[in-house]
Amino acid sequence: MRPFLLKAYSILAWTTMALTSIIITPFFLLVWVSTFWWDRRRVAAHMMGTFWAWHYQSLIPFWKLRLEGRKKIPWNRAVVLVANHRSLIDILALYKLRRPFKWTSKDENFKLPFIGMVLSLTNAVRIKRESIRSGAQFLSQAENEMLKGSSILLFPEGTRSRTTEMRPFKEGAFLLAKRMGCGVIPIVHTGSERTFDRGSWVLKGKTTIRIRVLDEIPADEVKKLDVKILIKVVRQRMVDGIAELENENLTG
Repeated sequence: MRPFLLKAYSILAWTTMALTSIIITPFFLLVWVSTFWWDRRRVAAHMMGTFWAWHYQSLIPFWKLRLEGRKKIPWNRAVVLVANHRSLIDILALYKLRRPFKWTSKDENFKLPFIGMVLSLTNAVRIKRESIRSGAQFLSQAENEMLKGSSILLFPEGTRSRTTEMRPFKEGAFLLAKRMGCGVIPIVHTGSERTFDRGSWVLKGKTTIRIRVLDEIPADEVKKLDVKILIKVVRQRMVDGIAELENENLTG
């Protein structure tokens, strides 16, 4: 698609997203009000968030989204999910997992229109980076949600990578898994970095976002590994998983 057409379509898409978010908001609140008193895990609200993400995805028909391995993520058993982070679109794309998990997000995102509401109503785990006690607060809130049976999804890089190579991993996700005695499920994806240029609002055109859920590292293995060794094991599996996806993209 020509650049001026991409700009025009981008304006149309962003405007439509803003207007439809206003329309969807009352329904999202209705779901929460109807279920919050019995749905401790906020599964219904999360699935409404999944619908919201699908709606946004559907506005960009030249983005193709492919997912493999959804069934590897348990519905009623809490695990720590870790995914690589390349773009703001990662959040919309990973909603396609359609499993009841909790996002972890920096404090600033809770103040954004609509997005902040979705994060709050689904009991997303808040991270205050400027706070000295943020690590303890994060672990406490995450543990509380996992005790209810919800999995936690984190980007262990902490922030988006500027390249296709993953940034160093932070320890939070892995400390959480060890403290909760649960498994770790790596998730890898490619293609989201081709949706926008960093810092730009203009769509880049056709791209295929591929997501693959890798095999779980079981709780007994997580328990016996030192945190730093666990990070190395998970990171290497993700590096290999991303390489496989990229290779399949080239040959397929």
